[in-house]
Amino acid sequence: MQITKNSKLLIFLFAFVYLFTACTKEVEPPAPAATDNISGKTVRYTVLVVPGGNTSFKSMLGIDSAIVSLVMNDSVYSVATDTNGLAAFDNLAAGIVAVTINYSNHTTANLTVDLSVKNDSGYDSNNLRNAATMVALFPLSGIGTATINGRVFAELDLVTAGLENAPVGLKVTSLLEATQLVNYVNHTGGGKILNMSYEQSVYVDITNVSSDYSIVVPATASGLKMVITADDFVYDQLIAPATTQRKVYNVVTDTVSVISGITYFKDVIYN
Repeated sequence: MQITKNSKLLIFLFAFVYLFTACTKEVEPPAPAATDNISGKTVRYTVLVVPGGNTSFKSMLGIDSAIVSLVMNDSVYSVATDTNGLAAFDNLAAGIVAVTINYSNHTTANLTVDLSVKNDSGYDSNNLRNAATMVALFPLSGIGTATINGRVFAELDLVTAGLENAPVGLKVTSLLEATQLVNYVNHTGGGKILNMSYEQSVYVDITNVSSDYSIVVPATASGLKMVITADDFVYDQLIAPATTQRKVYNVVTDTVSVISGITYFKDVIYN
């Protein structure tokens, strides 16, 4: 996917690529590549890691000391981001790389990036092609998260009007809504992002004796979409006095956009 959002921030990113590449803290820098498979030139690849929690994605603040690991041709290279959130990999051969970004108490991002290009353009004065990816990581607890509370209901009794509390011990799940992830990653220069995901994208709680649940989820300043769902269950529904019928209950999925620091109440209703 080719993503063009946040062009101002990408200009800012490339300014840092040229000015501060020498300052990145390389844990295990890659050995120079002889040639790439496009034009005999090499690629400088820079990753900017930014917080996706308490600030908007347009924030210029990077995450210091996140570990960016890159796998290419069976070799693994790891670089820690500097104080600007930048990790640089020099002298890479053009091709497809797998990128993993880890930071304590934050979501882990996994990307597949194609650093090859179709034409022989975009080189700097050092004969290097430049490519850069910006990725947001979300906090898993504390500042930058939100809480979703609610009660789970189902119609267990047709004789009595209204809904009843659903059985105890049901699993309620909150999922990062997948289509929005393109808003939290961007790429410029040679190549493109092929796919991305977050490892910690599913958040679960089990309903208590009151059929209540509470889940802490990542959030953003502008709102992060979370899908709320729950497991199916089977119950002997009362359809008439002293008469029951086995029924499979399915949840009605709902979505809530969560903002950092806010508590939300979202009841779950089974049909």
